[in-house]
Amino acid sequence: MTSSFVTVHVEEHDALPDGCSQRFRASGEARPVHHVTYEPEDGDAGTWEVHGALADGTTTTAVARPVDDSSAGTSILVVGGDHGLRLTSTTGQVVAEAYLLLAPTAIID
Repeated sequence: MTSSFVTVHVEEHDALPDGCSQRFRASGEARPVHHVTYEPEDGDAGTWEVHGALADGTTTTAVARPVDDSSAGTSILVVGGDHGLRLTSTTGQVVAEAYLLLAPTAIID
């Protein structure tokens, strides 16, 4: 497999005022993802629904892709739209993230 890169660019906006720009070396194919195991800084760990957030206020399917992670070997990069990701807990808590870098076991579907 030829190395490819994934560039994450999230525009600055109210939920993520710093925006984000990162580059990762892909080590596998991208696939849609809908649920992940996640623990926010100020909430409960558990299964969260994940969507990509777009600048027009709509959502899109989030995408998971294996990437090389120098500290963990292979991790799963989850990316969304130009406004990052929106995660929703089973209790209705909503969290914005630019992207997620997770263990492979954290991807549910």
